[in-house]
Amino acid sequence: MRTKQKKGEQQRKEKISRRILTTANEFGERAGKHFNERFVGRLPNIREVRLWVVEWILLVLVVFLLAITQNIWYGESFETEAFVRGGEYSEATLGKVNSMNPLYATTSSEKTLAKLLFSNLVAPDSTGHFKNELADSVRADETLRVWTVKLKENLKWSDGEPIKASDVVYTISLINDISAKTTVSVNFTNVKIEEKDDLTIMFTLPSPYTDFLDSLEFPIIPKHILGDIKPALVYESDFSMHPVGSGPFVLNALQTSSSVASSTLQTIYLNRNENYFKRNSKLDSFTLKTYESAAQIVEAMQNADVMATAELNVGESEQLPGTIGRRNTLINGGAFAFLNTTSEKLSNVKVRQAIRRGVDMTKVREGIDDAQVLDYPFLTRQEAVTMPELAEYDIEAAKKLIADAGLKYGEDGRIIDKAGKQVALSIAVPQRDTLTKVAERFGDELKKMGFEVVLNVYDETKMTTDFFSAVVRPRDYDILIYEVDLGVSADPFVYYSSSQAIESGWNLSNYANSLADDALIVARTTNNDKLRKTKYESFMKLWVRDVPAIGLYQSTMIYNFMPNTHIYSENSELTDSLDRFSEVNNWASKKDSVNMTP
Repeated sequence: MRTKQKKGEQQRKEKISRRILTTANEFGERAGKHFNERFVGRLPNIREVRLWVVEWILLVLVVFLLAITQNIWYGESFETEAFVRGGEYSEATLGKVNSMNPLYATTSSEKTLAKLLFSNLVAPDSTGHFKNELADSVRADETLRVWTVKLKENLKWSDGEPIKASDVVYTISLINDISAKTTVSVNFTNVKIEEKDDLTIMFTLPSPYTDFLDSLEFPIIPKHILGDIKPALVYESDFSMHPVGSGPFVLNALQTSSSVASSTLQTIYLNRNENYFKRNSKLDSFTLKTYESAAQIVEAMQNADVMATAELNVGESEQLPGTIGRRNTLINGGAFAFLNTTSEKLSNVKVRQAIRRGVDMTKVREGIDDAQVLDYPFLTRQEAVTMPELAEYDIEAAKKLIADAGLKYGEDGRIIDKAGKQVALSIAVPQRDTLTKVAERFGDELKKMGFEVVLNVYDETKMTTDFFSAVVRPRDYDILIYEVDLGVSADPFVYYSSSQAIESGWNLSNYANSLADDALIVARTTNNDKLRKTKYESFMKLWVRDVPAIGLYQSTMIYNFMPNTHIYSENSELTDSLDRFSEVNNWASKKDSVNMTP
């Protein structure tokens, strides 16, 4: 039975196959006949329409070529050359790097490195206002005495360890410890600091402080690396040459070499910090090359050994090729002649007033642009107050003040004391081109007044210890010619409060006046703008009368850079020359074709 069924199915399949084959053959015959009739049969007629055929073929080719051209044209029109991720950058700086710990940065090279390797809680941006870095928020209560700082989440050190509130507390404790001898100018004396949790720090101040943000501009260092080291030994620790930071770059290698001129050149190679809280940095690497003189930097720029520098003055910059770009930016800093009020020779206010009247500032400022002239301890753009009038240069008035101070002029025109001994003033100044020349001219003016002058110019590259520790801390001078940062806000407290007239403080004149102290304290603790202005005007009158310092010039950063690089904006308002790095994550040196966004 099954065999019969299989035979029946097979016969049906064969019948269907024959039917399909027959249909296919019939279709093929009809198609061939149609092709012969419609195409082959009409080929002899092609001669009659050959011109039309050629025209149509050419038209099709033209359309095809236009389509290709259009595609290429519009493809290129949506592309442009732009700076992209990748590439390297290099800068030349002055001074040797003795330590990479940012709390001990003194030379320009060390300060630059600190900015590239470490982050602050807050820092000025390119508009001259504070922005949060490691801090996510900074809030004050209604009394302005309790300030709460909350860190950003998921912050990491370059070694991958988390950045915590304990790191902030540790850093401040180190700054406050006298035995550590850090060079950070902020002061947290009498400030209660509490670690509320891993991300929160509470600061309780002894009195209200309107501009407390200024105090938070300092680099944070890792407790998990340095916490077990005695404060006095932190500077000498391995961390100084192998830092773990939180900035946009990390240390790759340090290379030291000596030139034929017996000068030491340090090349410090940095790589992008992949743990940086701004994770979109464009540059792959940043190289810092240290030099001992501006002349060496000029040569390095001429030879294209480096791509940029912020270390040259106007005259030195003019020695560079015309292809090199230049940006001149006034910053919130200034050079002053700090008169040591505790010096035996300058303790009498009449002598300081005589110097103010007897020094011809137009000669001291020779070559300084009018826009740079600085007469007061802060800038009007920091605080719009009415400045007191300064007495004009008058050598005869100066001589009268010398007499009122109990001194007199000898037969040779020299100033002598009651014992008949010539009065000699020591001037200390670090070896920096513009600053040193200004100090020399200031000394010449003092000599014309009748003083004997001993000018001590300190070459920081050849000192066994840094200038700050050797000269500034012990106040080893009668007059210090020095550039200082004036900060974001107008708050000269740190430079002129008697509480800062200590070895670890920045009152470089050792100035002490209870009325000035009161004015400064009220000005920085009130949120009443009118009262603040009044107190600053009161302080200014005392400052002009007591002459703890004489303003010389406002600092200017001249930045020379190679073309085809993307750096800080020429419209930036920088508080400090190092603030050029506030958006270094956007700097670039590599270009490529990229698609334009429609």
